[in-house]
Amino acid sequence: MEENKKDLTDQAADMASKAKEVASEKLSEAKEEAAELISDIKEETAEKFAEAKEKASELAEDASEAFNAAKEKVSGMVDTDKIKAEATEKFTEAKAKASELADEATEAFNSAKAKVSEVVNSEKMNELKNEASEKFEDLKEDAEEALNKAKNKAGELAHEAEEAVEEVTKKAKGFFAKLFGK
Repeated sequence: MEENKKDLTDQAADMASKAKEVASEKLSEAKEEAAELISDIKEETAEKFAEAKEKASELAEDASEAFNAAKEKVSGMVDTDKIKAEATEKFTEAKAKASELADEATEAFNSAKAKVSEVVNSEKMNELKNEASEKFEDLKEDAEEALNKAKNKAGELAHEAEEAVEEVTKKAKGFFAKLFGK
């Protein structure tokens, strides 16, 4: 009977050891999968941020070009209504691009959020999720800040173009009034 107990104890110890090894392997696999997922999320987020930054830069450049073009046309006494229409069109395009950037950032955020939700819900995974979420929120805030700066710059440029158009309109009216004696 004593020998039976010893055999059972040995078998239980072997089973416990094997269970511990399997659990350790599964935990390692889960950690690797989480690390890969976080790496993928970081890469995707960095790519989206770079795209947003590039588009914001393009927006600012487009708005600046529109402003300069409007300024040149105004100085050449071109039709002020046409200039206003072009400035309005460029401003509308800038707003549409800014909206696109916001939609893409939201889409990237939702995509990353969905991927994180698929990961195993262990305590370690929850910590990794929280860390990834915080980093993504930081990147999202940075992207939104860059987008807002681009929107503000486009608005400023459109406003400046509008003021320039109004100033030229006033000068043109004064010129024609002097020319025709009104």
